[in-house]
Amino acid sequence: MDTRHGGVPRGEPAPGSGLPHRPLAAAIAALLATAGALVATEQPAAALITYVRPVSVSYTDARQPTMSFQGTDGTVPVGTSDVDGAKQTSRAYFTFDLSGYHGRRIINAVGISGESTVNDCDKPRELELWHTDTPAGFPTWETAPTVREKIADFNPLTSCPSGYLELSLTEAIRQAVADRQDRITIMARIAGDHEESKHYGRRIKDLGISLTHNRAPNVPGKLAVGIYPCADNLFINTTAPYLTAELTDPDVNQTGGGDWVTATFAWWPVDRPAERTEWTSYYSLDAPATFRYDVPYGLMVDGVTYAFAVRAADEYDVSAWSPECRFTVDTVAPPEPTVSSTDYPPGWEGPGYGGPGIPGRFTFSANGADDVKGYYYGDWGPAHYVAAESLGASVTITYTPTSPGTHSLYVQSVDRAGNLSAEMTQYEFVVASPAA
Repeated sequence: MDTRHGGVPRGEPAPGSGLPHRPLAAAIAALLATAGALVATEQPAAALITYVRPVSVSYTDARQPTMSFQGTDGTVPVGTSDVDGAKQTSRAYFTFDLSGYHGRRIINAVGISGESTVNDCDKPRELELWHTDTPAGFPTWETAPTVREKIADFNPLTSCPSGYLELSLTEAIRQAVADRQDRITIMARIAGDHEESKHYGRRIKDLGISLTHNRAPNVPGKLAVGIYPCADNLFINTTAPYLTAELTDPDVNQTGGGDWVTATFAWWPVDRPAERTEWTSYYSLDAPATFRYDVPYGLMVDGVTYAFAVRAADEYDVSAWSPECRFTVDTVAPPEPTVSSTDYPPGWEGPGYGGPGIPGRFTFSANGADDVKGYYYGDWGPAHYVAAESLGASVTITYTPTSPGTHSLYVQSVDRAGNLSAEMTQYEFVVASPAA
């Protein structure tokens, strides 16, 4: 038995099989034993790179066919070697948890390992990776999982021993994720008959996977027309509004950055959806970000209800369209309001009514308009606002003059689109002087 590693009967879990997550650069750097090896530590915010460690690492020994073994120093034997004067022929198994990557686009998957010792560097490297069924427990030589297909060979031409070896696992990982496999097991072995030759045996570092993956951006939210968030019965007072939406992305890197995203805005008349206009931002922003589209002048017209929706895209994927936001263009100003008061009737002639400090009630009416939502008023201009209880309704306010003589209230109505009446009503009245 290899006394450097603990043997356990088949089916029993190995202690310490869970591996902590570390940042990508540190994880790969730990695999690099040779001087001068370089690893990129940063990449643009377009998809994510995750270093995936195996959740299970074990190896078998043909001389002890009912036993399974787990390495304790981050390396495992592959092929044939002399161990304490006995011949040991081994295959290594690495199982990876892929459940967290279901539904993601797998862009690239690189298997990373390295050699700690090699029996004979005069012989070519014949180190292969194979995809197998995932065993229920730790496999033995007798209970080896069924082999599905060969994945690839490690490059036989790199230096020997090589502290850093890599090969592509993209297709194997991509297919496993597409099939919604929770786990994938990869076997490392020496090719063919050379597996039993001591000249080809070696110890390799535990296999890891540098996985580049991506999720589509989230459906855009917080749609707004100008300063108004989308809501039912939204009216605007311009034929050239600006439209906005917030874009977010579920992929966040280790420094908190998100994917670079672009926005596509689509708008159309609600009763003529075939007249659809789309615009895609010519720039990208780091999610989360708010995008703006300015509708060109001359395209929207008064009295028409429009809808718009937004979708997001990153370098690899596109979100679904957002729920549509509807709004109606209304550029027609309401008529000037009417003003009445029995406490302070209109007119310039004395002796007047009420007096300083005596409140009076004034009623503002929409003058026949059915879309007025409120009124601005004041004695030096419409500085105060009062909302109507319903569209087109009148309102009554209390105003208290502070001095005798002639006074004016200036009143202007505003409709649901924000249009102010073209004319301002000036209501003139006289406040009586206090009795001597």
